This record gives sequence, structure tokens and C-alpha cells, in this order.
Amino acid sequence: MQREEFLQFVRKYIENDPEVAMHVTVYAQQGVKDALSKANERAADMEVALSVLAVKRYKGSDALVRDKLAKWAGQTALCWDWLTHRE
Repeated sequence: MQREEFLQFVRKYIENDPEVAMHVTVYAQQGVKDALSKANERAADMEVALSVLAVKRYKGSDALVRDKLAKWAGQTALCWDWLTHRE
């Protein structure tokens, strides 16, 4: 189902049962909150990984960096495969 089809479905459903509109709003708010939480977690992990890369004073930091970047594989603007798939 495409976005527009879904939204039209929701609109028609609410026309037939207006009381459900409040529940749709609550679920939409929770979805936005969850997406924001995930984006904040991803940003924090990227910050940790990049700050460790910038300051190579810590022993064993390579494993931490690879772990943080691998966690978000395919969900960032940059491709980190060159670093996360190193042996």
C-alpha cells in the first residue's frame, strides 16, 4: 500500500468512525516519538564513533568504532562497509 492510499484509507475510516481519530493521533505521535528516539540514538552512536576516531588515545577503540557503525549499517548517509568489514 502506497502512502497516499494509506492516508485515503485512514481518512475514509475516520469519516465512518470519527471517535477513532483520537487514537490515530496518539499512534501517529508515538510513531514520531519512536522515530526521533531512534534518530537520537543513531546520532549519539555516530558521535561516539567519530570522537573515538578523532582521538586515538584509547586502546581497543577500533572495536568500539566498528561496533557502533555496524549497528546502523544501511541507515546512515555514509557507507561504512570499508571500516566495519575489516578483519
